[in-house]
Amino acid sequence: MDDSNDMRFPIRELVRRTGVNASTLRAWENRHGLLKPLRTPSGHRLYTQSDVQRIRRLQELLIQGLNLSEVVPLLDADAPPATPATGPLAPASPPAGPAWRRYLQDLLRALEDFSTERLDNLYNEACSLYPIDLVTENLLMPALDELGGRWARRATGIAEEHFFTAWLRNKLGARMHHVAGMTRGRPLILACLPGETHEIGLLLFALGALQRGHRVIYLGANMPIRQLAHVAEKTLAAGVVLTGREGVDATATLPDLAWLAQVGNMPVFLGSRFSVEYRDDLDRIGVLPLGEHLGHGLARVEKTLAARQAGRGRRPHPPAPAAD
Repeated sequence: MDDSNDMRFPIRELVRRTGVNASTLRAWENRHGLLKPLRTPSGHRLYTQSDVQRIRRLQELLIQGLNLSEVVPLLDADAPPATPATGPLAPASPPAGPAWRRYLQDLLRALEDFSTERLDNLYNEACSLYPIDLVTENLLMPALDELGGRWARRATGIAEEHFFTAWLRNKLGARMHHVAGMTRGRPLILACLPGETHEIGLLLFALGALQRGHRVIYLGANMPIRQLAHVAEKTLAAGVVLTGREGVDATATLPDLAWLAQVGNMPVFLGSRFSVEYRDDLDRIGVLPLGEHLGHGLARVEKTLAARQAGRGRRPHPPAPAAD
């Protein structure tokens, strides 16, 4: 599609170019006046590349911890964003800005009370105002870190993490149902390494991948690695994304990962703590380490898949058979 500012496109294309879902874009327009799209006679919104650039600038400012009321005058004045202390994609700890701190406190109280309704309301409110990547980065990931530290401090610490995992799994299922038929291309297979029973990080990765338009086959915890080759063959998967923490048995896992990287006609990615501790081993066997930062991991997966797709597109056509 032409990227000139004169070319106008519908909201689904703006979603694809920016990674911000349509409901958030409409909220930014209707509740905050951040976007002013043209309308067709039938009422459909039309956007330009200038809107894409405005949203990317908006995302940069939000990542730095500004709230929406602070972002509006900066966008209108076209002022350069302040230099963040931790880098544009570094995780915020604690969450930047009073709005995120309030969300986190309310979410932790909802977990303490095992209230699905309050979790849903908080999540839906946050997602209506901010891109899901920011909600994950500044709310869900800090909540996960907090839960990890509460195991030994609270009598219900383990139960709260299990409750959070079940809630996220339901969110993923609902999201997968919502986007069924809307995603395109070959799917990503997502699974935890053998022996890994903690799914929250993988669930958050799955939600982020769906938001970016990827198809997802979610296999969950404690998945035998060698079975993934058969799943990939049946589904024509674009890649496999695995997660594992420090408790995974590396002696048994690394040979199976090496085998999968060799037999599968697709990239194999591995995130979470295991990918940090065994980065050199993973590089040696052809598995791509993603580290512990969700946003960086998603970006590396997308960059790798795009490069492979571009490489296939540049392959020369086979010569035509000689005439008899």
